Amino acid sequence: MPEEVAKRAVSVAPAKQVNQYGSKSVHADHVESMTVNVYGDRNSDPCDDTGKPFTPILPTRYDRERRIVYLGSEEIILPVQLVPQDELDPNELPYINALCEVYAERIQQAVSPDAIPREFRRHYANQRKAYFGAESAQRSVREIFADGEAQFKALKSDAYEGIEATYFSDRHTTGFDRLEAVLEKITNTSLSGSALMNVVGLISNLEKKGICHMMVNDGDIKSWVNIDDEII
Repeated sequence: MPEEVAKRAVSVAPAKQVNQYGSKSVHADHVESMTVNVYGDRNSDPCDDTGKPFTPILPTRYDRERRIVYLGSEEIILPVQLVPQDELDPNELPYINALCEVYAERIQQAVSPDAIPREFRRHYANQRKAYFGAESAQRSVREIFADGEAQFKALKSDAYEGIEATYFSDRHTTGFDRLEAVLEKITNTSLSGSALMNVVGLISNLEKKGICHMMVNDGDIKSWVNIDDEII
């Protein structure tokens, strides 16, 4: 084979575009009219006008204990974790009242937030912990990501799609059974509809359960006991 023909046989198509993260130099062979997109030293798209980064487009490490999101060489510290207080926040009342309705049905007597029966206190405390975990995550992403609010909304929407069939299933004999089935379902549901899942570890099973209680507050879930078959 002539030398010229051999060279053509092993030729490589010229590169057209390179994405660069950070200030490191770019090297590429076979270049023709290359475009280099520089995204700064972070694993995300560029910042908005206020300097906030967008939610990462690739998996990013999150240190849950230190509450730090790592974007390239940058460390973004999340706000202080929200935790339940002894006194109820008025914003909690919708999902709290829904829990009381579940407990009341189970023991066949009225239950109020200020008098949770002993047998449900651990369950009640765990649900509040989950709710505050989700609220804390929502507040954090709103503050640190330019599109955090939109991405958390997408997360909740994806979560509802994941549990809807379980919630409306007629196999549940009580509201408590329905609630427990939904909480189990959400922990086994992959919430891929939001880029927030790229922050690995930010949305754990705790936050997933809390999102279910957010759905009650938002009106997407009207009751665990008396379901509304109307399409939401």
